[in-house]
Amino acid sequence: MDQDLDLFGNPLLTSDPKLGRPEHKPSEENIIFVMVLLASGQSNKEVAATLGLSVPTFRKHYLHLLKQRDLMLDRLRTKLRVTQIQQGLSGNAAALNAALNTLDKVRAESAQKRVDHRGSTKAEKAPKLGKKEQRQITAQNIGGKFAPPTPPKLIVDNG
Repeated sequence: MDQDLDLFGNPLLTSDPKLGRPEHKPSEENIIFVMVLLASGQSNKEVAATLGLSVPTFRKHYLHLLKQRDLMLDRLRTKLRVTQIQQGLSGNAAALNAALNTLDKVRAESAQKRVDHRGSTKAEKAPKLGKKEQRQITAQNIGGKFAPPTPPKLIVDNG
C-alpha cells in the first residue's frame, strides 16, 4: 500500500484543496449592474445580496462606485446615450433615432430650467433686527401655558 492513511483509515489528500469561494472579480457587466441598482436607490445591503456578496466584499470591490452614489443616475444615462449613439453609427437607425430624441429632450429640459431660473426673483430679505426688537417679537408670539393671561373685558353700562 502506497497510500498514506489518517487515523480513521481515510486516504490523505496530497493536493492542497483551496477552501472557500474564489475571490470576486468585478466584471464590466457587474459594474453596470451595480450602477443601475445604486441609481435606483437600493441600499448597500440590497445590492450586495443581489450580487451574492457580503457587504464588506461589496464595499471592497465597488467602493469607487459607492463614493459617487449621487452621480450614478447621471452616469448611467450618459452610458446609455453613448451606447445608443455607437449602435446608431454602426448602422442601427432605431438606436440613433432614440439617441437623438433623448438628446432633444435633454436640451429642452435644460432650456426650461434656464427659463424657470430667469423668472424667479430673489426673495427680499427681512430687515435685520436688533436684540431688543427680536426679544419683543418673541415675547409677543409666546403661547400656551406661558402666555400672559388675557385681560378681562370691561362691560360698561351707562344706561
